[in-house]
Amino acid sequence: MLLRPTPATTSPKKGGAAAGVGRLLLMAALDVPKRQGSASPTSPASPSPRAASSSPMRARSEGLEDGEEDSQAEPEAESKHAFGWYLIRSALNGLRSPTKESVEDGSPCSPMGRRYSLDLMESMEEGHAHELPTDFVVPLRRSSKLWRFRVLRSEDNLSCHLLTDAGDFLMYAAIRLEAHRADFHLYDPNCHKDLFNQERPAFTMSYNGSKDTWRLVQERCSACQYLSPSRSCAAHGKQQMAVIKHKQHVVGEGISNIMEVIIPGLYQDDTCVVWCPMLGMGDLADAEAGNGESQTLITRKPVWNEQVQSLVLDFKGRNIVSSAKNFQLALRQKPQHVICQYGKLSPTNFGLDFRYPLSVIQAFGAAVSTIFWT
Repeated sequence: MLLRPTPATTSPKKGGAAAGVGRLLLMAALDVPKRQGSASPTSPASPSPRAASSSPMRARSEGLEDGEEDSQAEPEAESKHAFGWYLIRSALNGLRSPTKESVEDGSPCSPMGRRYSLDLMESMEEGHAHELPTDFVVPLRRSSKLWRFRVLRSEDNLSCHLLTDAGDFLMYAAIRLEAHRADFHLYDPNCHKDLFNQERPAFTMSYNGSKDTWRLVQERCSACQYLSPSRSCAAHGKQQMAVIKHKQHVVGEGISNIMEVIIPGLYQDDTCVVWCPMLGMGDLADAEAGNGESQTLITRKPVWNEQVQSLVLDFKGRNIVSSAKNFQLALRQKPQHVICQYGKLSPTNFGLDFRYPLSVIQAFGAAVSTIFWT
């Protein structure tokens, strides 16, 4: 049985109290209640219930349940207005005593890193700093409906912005062709020039030469981010958030792009398994879903429509324009239960709607991985 790692906010010896205060602020801003022994079902605009159990792992089938109404009708997308992102970001790591290695490699403990951290702290005081990366790795609240977001692509298709449905900025992604990867940043390079740093992405997603396998990692692991470089997973593959595999499938007279998304499983309190190599976790792509350590989402295949002579999918709540990049995802065990849908609204505007058990970065990563689809 997988041992649950100690949360990163309690692991550092220095700055722990301050980090805890930041965590409490985030919980308050996200409207997350203090955990109690039991909780009653809630609506999408209110906090999600937490199951109380002594077993550390969620049963495979439990991840499928979001409410009785889900088995009767397809979900309707709803506004994301209640998510409540709080403008704060952690800079406490930069205040630790530097080591020789960190000074040489430009890590947060180096003079350059400390200066960057102090800039972040000043921006926090002025209300300009953004969210902790933690906000993007936790699953959305349980809901019978989809939370709505938008993705704005650049004209060259090599960068995009993730926004709330109301238009508020959440994340920026850029494809680095020379490095065969996508970088994800918590700051908009157009609006946060003082804080945006191209060399310090919060997440990265590498892809292979054929562009059909993508691996999403968090740059600073939740389990070992406070450890020295020699003891962390930074040089051993980093914390994996998702593995995305692409292929094509012939449907009628058309060819459909499909994907498989493998993500870490969940504990019974709805926190994610930390897929860290230093915790003995192997390659997420090789994980077995049967033991609850991982979950797999698959593409809902479109059907060929003779009347319009095209492949079609029913996107509930969205007026979708035909595009090779459109997709819907469902858990493998429940293929008719839509977990995520991504559809073109206009030439550079896409709707991205998703729900539990996906996190923001996992859904956004799946959307970004379609950038080469034709």
